[in-house]
Amino acid sequence: MSLAGVPETSVPASILVVDDDRRVVELLTIALNAYGFRVLQATDGEEALRVVTRERPDLVVLDVRLPKRSGYEVCEVLRQDPEDPQLPIIMVSAAAETEARLQGLSRGADDYVAKPFSPKELIARIRRLLARSTESREARRKSREAEHQLGQAREEARRSHAELRDQQRLRDLADGFARDFHASLDEGALTRRLLIETQAQLGTGMVALLQAEESEGALRPTAVRGDVAGRVEALRLDRHGELLALLAGLGRPVRRRDLDRFPEMQRELSAFVAAGVAVLAPLRGPDGLVGVVVSDERIDGGELDGPRLEAMDLLCHTASLALRNASRSSRQAEALLEVLDELADRAMDPRSAACDEAILRLQTCAASLPPSVRREVERAVRIAPWSAGEQGSRALATMAERDASGRVARFARLTAIVRDAGAVCVGDGEPYFDASVAIARWALAYIEHRAGGLAPDAAHERALTVSEHQALDPLRAPAPRSRRATSSPRSH
Repeated sequence: MSLAGVPETSVPASILVVDDDRRVVELLTIALNAYGFRVLQATDGEEALRVVTRERPDLVVLDVRLPKRSGYEVCEVLRQDPEDPQLPIIMVSAAAETEARLQGLSRGADDYVAKPFSPKELIARIRRLLARSTESREARRKSREAEHQLGQAREEARRSHAELRDQQRLRDLADGFARDFHASLDEGALTRRLLIETQAQLGTGMVALLQAEESEGALRPTAVRGDVAGRVEALRLDRHGELLALLAGLGRPVRRRDLDRFPEMQRELSAFVAAGVAVLAPLRGPDGLVGVVVSDERIDGGELDGPRLEAMDLLCHTASLALRNASRSSRQAEALLEVLDELADRAMDPRSAACDEAILRLQTCAASLPPSVRREVERAVRIAPWSAGEQGSRALATMAERDASGRVARFARLTAIVRDAGAVCVGDGEPYFDASVAIARWALAYIEHRAGGLAPDAAHERALTVSEHQALDPLRAPAPRSRRATSSPRSH
């Protein structure tokens, strides 16, 4: 809004003149135009309200006696207008009595003029009200700006507080992950911890770790947690595929649905869609990709939002470093175990042929174990008899002391439990431990019965009596001796 007669503005103030007498309207229009005002017109109360809503004038000159709605009614409605309840209103009436003036002012009018009046007097009153309105509107504008700025400051403070809280939460998570993951070099224990933490941070029911058994091989499930019922067995990431290249390049968790916009990856993603995978998180270490963690949707149906993915990113970063160190220690442990293999082979007695038979037969039930666990069972079958002697037990104890990963010590515990049929099987939460013990005990019993002169089938049946564990169920059913089943990970 601007005041007429003020040279620094080029926008004239708009005045709405409302009167049912056309001559009065025309007279006021000529007078107001002469002083630089823009004039709007209305001849009844309803039209006046429509013009105000549409044009938003700077001031209204309002006659009391109007068709459809009186000037008093129009004044009351304008005072309830949320857009501009302070719109200046001058009421005009032929009645000059004090009572009429008071009634107009009580309805919300800012001023009152009795007919007949001097146009100059009306112009003076209009200028005074516009000046006062300008000051009032400017004050309200500044107040609104101050409220807006205060609101922005509060919102900024709230965001800053939330960011600080999130940063502190991530720092606490990082400290916790570092303590948990870098305190151990046991690759199996670290993998289990990774899957447990993934479920906790994302709130999901199924998680799986995909790794390559060979340096250039495809990534397949090597560890799974949750009731998956074989859902993940078909998952595969080609070492040279576009999907794995994208995950390695991103270096952070990504929602599977966000990958739908890449049509060239739909073939690789089809197995993940079928398995209900919702998140793929690469484990990227300093030496390259360590593996990929996949998870399904949240159990409560909630969104896998930014904070959860940030926590997952932090978890994967910490775990990848720990798993790299554990992998190095695991390779060292494997070298120590290979030395034990050589020592045991040198001391192998005539039962070695029976040992080969037992290992061939146990492939049937060991097919349900991951390859690394199956190899450990086969090694325990070969080494357990030798490790019972003084030379073997001393060699195994020495190797366990030299191994920082704890893998040799775990293997020593496995062989000790396998040798002692009366020992209680305690795996300390390790998956497949009780199944490994049951299968290895069967194999040792088979070897003993064969060495005692029993035929293969008779030794096989006699050895089954050592355990009622369900891992031996495949051996209880007739099966080809040379059968070698493919391994598939099972739920932890």
